[in-house]
Amino acid sequence: MKTTMQPGGSRRFYTFIGLAMAAIVIVGFSRTFYLRSWFDVAPLTLRLHLHGMALTLWVVLFVVQTRLIAVGRRRLHMSLGIAGVALAAFAIATTYAAGIEAARLGAERGGFGIDRLYSNVLVLTLFAFFVGLGTAFRKRPELHKAFMLLAMIAAIGPAVTRAVVLILGIGIRDSHIPVESALVVSALFHHWQTRRRLHWVLLCGGMLLIALQATRRVVGGSEMWTQIGNWLIR
Repeated sequence: MKTTMQPGGSRRFYTFIGLAMAAIVIVGFSRTFYLRSWFDVAPLTLRLHLHGMALTLWVVLFVVQTRLIAVGRRRLHMSLGIAGVALAAFAIATTYAAGIEAARLGAERGGFGIDRLYSNVLVLTLFAFFVGLGTAFRKRPELHKAFMLLAMIAAIGPAVTRAVVLILGIGIRDSHIPVESALVVSALFHHWQTRRRLHWVLLCGGMLLIALQATRRVVGGSEMWTQIGNWLIR
């Protein structure tokens, strides 16, 4: 029996997974950004404020864009996509600046070490890579939405780590990897249900994303990266 795609269900899936990732971001950064006035936390620098604002706008835009497709507002979706490219560039610039600032401060002054800077650069590289491909394939919907979903999954890693600490009260090493893996698998499973075949972009892109995340401690702690990181923060 021939299986037909269920467009309504497919469109709703991207809205639901977008909302789920937005919830992770809100929970993860609730104490340090969104609800910071209620907690005794260190003040944020201008770079960190810009970084938080840029990524918040990106999350909002992602959810809005998925909803516009779900209700058939493709023309408006494409118009907002132009602004989305500029917003992605702004998010990349502010995140890199915030990461460099934190690495210059060092862990002893509220920042983080050179090894963590590698994680920051890795997330940025993956995000930029997937957004760039999503933009290049904007006229091919199946490829476009897969690349944009992978970009969003790559970006929420830090939020996942913080959300786990907030919910469980303890940090779990590399806790973002199983969560990101689950998001990729859920997208693959959804595509299999609706198309009866694996989405090669989600499969290959997801494997790349998880593989690089899984090796980040080895690379981030290497002597080669230490030299590169120290050069970056000069």
